[in-house]
Amino acid sequence: MTKQEEKREFVFDAAAGVFSNYGFRRTSMNDIANAAGISRPALYIMFENKEDLFRQLVAQRQEQAINDAVEVLQRDAPFADRIVEAVIAYEKHIYEAVSESAHGAELMDIGQSLAMEEMRNGQERFFGHLARAVENAVSEAEVDLSQVKMKPKDFIELLMWSVGGQKKTATSNKDFRRRIREVGRIFTHSIASRPGK
Repeated sequence: MTKQEEKREFVFDAAAGVFSNYGFRRTSMNDIANAAGISRPALYIMFENKEDLFRQLVAQRQEQAINDAVEVLQRDAPFADRIVEAVIAYEKHIYEAVSESAHGAELMDIGQSLAMEEMRNGQERFFGHLARAVENAVSEAEVDLSQVKMKPKDFIELLMWSVGGQKKTATSNKDFRRRIREVGRIFTHSIASRPGK
C-alpha cells in the first residue's frame, strides 16, 4: 500500500467515526478534516465534497467486507462454518459498523440513496463469491442442491434475504450474529449431503 493509499484509508476511518458520532447531515468536511488531522483544502483535493467522500467510503467498506469474507471462504473448515462466518465477516463492515450508532438509521438511508450503486455492486460481488462457494461444495459432494431444487445463486439470495430480515429485530450486534448463525445452520443443513444418497 502506497503512502497516498494509507492516507486515504486513514481519512476513511476518521470519516466513519465522525459520521457515526454526528450523522451524515450534521457532519461537515471541516469535521472530517479535523478528525483526520489534515487541512480542509487537503481533504478537498482528495474528495470533491462530502457526498463523494461518503460514496467512496461505502465502496471502500464493501471492498474490505468482501476481502474478509473471501478469506473466510478459503479456510479449511466445514462448508456450513465457512458460509456462516463469511456472512458475519461481511456484515461486520456493512451492517454492524453503523447499526449501534445513534445515527445508524440515517446513515443506512443515506447509503441507500447516495451510494446505492456502490452498495448494489458490492452486494452482487459478495453474493457471487458465496454462490461459487456453494458450487465448489456441490462438486466436492459436501452439499446436495437437488434436495431444495435451487441453483447456487438462488439459494444464496434466499439465505441473504433471510439474514437481512434479522436486522429489523436484532437487539444488538451480538444478537444479530447469533441470528445469522441460526439462519445459516437451517439453510446449510437443508442442503447437507446425506450418506447413501
